[in-house]
Amino acid sequence: MALSIDFGGTNIRIAEVTNGKIKNKRKVKTPKTKNQILDLLFNLIDSYKKPNSICIGIAAFVKNGKIHSTPNIDFNNVDLKNILNKKYKVPIYIDNDANCAGLGELYYGYGRNKKNFVLLTLGTGIGGAIIINNKLYHGKNYAGEPGHMLMGGKMFEKEYQNYKKIKSYKKIGNLVGKLILNISYILDPEIIIIGGGFANNKQIFPSMKKVFHEKDIIKRKIPIIRAKLKDDAGLIGAAQLPKN
Repeated sequence: MALSIDFGGTNIRIAEVTNGKIKNKRKVKTPKTKNQILDLLFNLIDSYKKPNSICIGIAAFVKNGKIHSTPNIDFNNVDLKNILNKKYKVPIYIDNDANCAGLGELYYGYGRNKKNFVLLTLGTGIGGAIIINNKLYHGKNYAGEPGHMLMGGKMFEKEYQNYKKIKSYKKIGNLVGKLILNISYILDPEIIIIGGGFANNKQIFPSMKKVFHEKDIIKRKIPIIRAKLKDDAGLIGAAQLPKN
């Protein structure tokens, strides 16, 4: 059994995960400060029986278990793997939360029979995972972060936040449709999967698909689908980190 944690800018989810099945799931608000976050993580982990491993997906740039940058959480430069290793004496696996969601869909969702796909998470920010030849693609370390691209990504992220505030679902759909069209010209995936909390708003999908398909000059009709695992994609995917 893996103890899996999906650590986002708004909520932290935790559950026991075995063979893609979750139990004893809890969800709490993400605290504001670094010390509060660590205290909460310790309390959450201590509330479960000792796992075989602790697997964490976090909304951050992660390298070797250290958090190098996390724009929406006060958790920069925290060597989380080392901290947890010292305290719990079990294997610790940490990666970006969107990458974990991508792994969830690869092993147990709509990516199971696909070699190449892209997953976008629409939550506090915009995250992404790239699967190439059935493997999570990291690049050198940090691939798959569309929300931080200088040419377009920052604009998408800013406008996405503005439209979220006014809940203009059509405008959000238009925005994300343009973003995934840009990504598709570079990666040409078999499918595009949309996850994250905001993907629960089905109103964004018609305009997203309309913009994407109408503006695609190649007219590829790449399917755009909501993550099969929904909010559990990150939890289930984090538990797959030992395989990757």
